[in-house]
Amino acid sequence: MGWIPVGVPPASTPSLASPPLLHAGSGEQVLSWVLLTAAGVTTVLFGLSLIVAYRRRSRRYLLISAVLAALLSRSVAGLLTLRGLLSPGSHHFLEHGLDALIAILLLAAVYDSTTTTSAERRPNT
Repeated sequence: MGWIPVGVPPASTPSLASPPLLHAGSGEQVLSWVLLTAAGVTTVLFGLSLIVAYRRRSRRYLLISAVLAALLSRSVAGLLTLRGLLSPGSHHFLEHGLDALIAILLLAAVYDSTTTTSAERRPNT
């Protein structure tokens, strides 16, 4: 058996609590600005998409609005994680869940646009 020092952490064990490289130091400010900009732009696009969905009263426009809401949620999740309000594990799970939701909603919007309804077959009068 070897000698084990008491109270001294091993030198080769990386700290699990250390943040990723991009989230440390000045990179955190840049990431924060990028996330805030993305959230702001996505909020404007989401608001505009809701107006268009209301005017068109079409399911495909509503699906696109839902996609933009999910994109906005991704930015919010990033900001919450950066501020320490969301754990990295929860952030990872939420981000991948939102990615899957975005893909499903986009596929539904594409499918909806390829199917025709009786109202779309009629010529505009």
